[in-house]
Amino acid sequence: MTDKIRWGVLGNATVARTCVIPAIQKSGNGRVHALATLRPADAALVAAENHIERIYDRFEALLADPAIDAVYIPLPNHLHLPWTLKALSAGKHVLCEKPIACNAQEAREMANAADRGNLFLMEAFMYRFHPHSREIKQLVSAGRIGEPCLVRSAFCFHMAEEILEAGDNVRLKTDTGGGALLDVGCYSVSVSRWMMGAEPTQVQAQAIY
Repeated sequence: MTDKIRWGVLGNATVARTCVIPAIQKSGNGRVHALATLRPADAALVAAENHIERIYDRFEALLADPAIDAVYIPLPNHLHLPWTLKALSAGKHVLCEKPIACNAQEAREMANAADRGNLFLMEAFMYRFHPHSREIKQLVSAGRIGEPCLVRSAFCFHMAEEILEAGDNVRLKTDTGGGALLDVGCYSVSVSRWMMGAEPTQVQAQAIY
């Protein structure tokens, strides 16, 4: 591996082109080397703006590129398992968007594949690297707030009425791994376990529309 991690990105998702790709290009230890998308014309501007050398029209072609060290996967949830396994099989380290899988069995399969290949596999939860989150975790770990016995977590965002009415967004379709729990509820589950450094003994949840 070179001094800088050479990244490949599978898909031209909004989170990739507006957040992750620019962040990698601004980092001191990584560069996006290639972007793979089924619609290369749509990725041309992203590649030009971020100085990405290669655009592939097939995901398999990117995974076969020997210059790539690690792969970022921002695909719809139901595609996380197959493409993570393919990336690991190709010898690539993987950063997979949350939720890493649609169920526990899929997550175990992915983790086992990474272990077999001695490869790094990580779920892309951005909050873990925010200074505020790290400071709070440190305070909790040091006992500065006492012994926690209850955690309340909420994740809210606005989805336009026209998107809800159309019903064709991947976040709304169960066959693509959509739904509130996998899309945003995973944040509440993850942050609670991470902050406390422990597993919950009782869970309650409520969705408000």
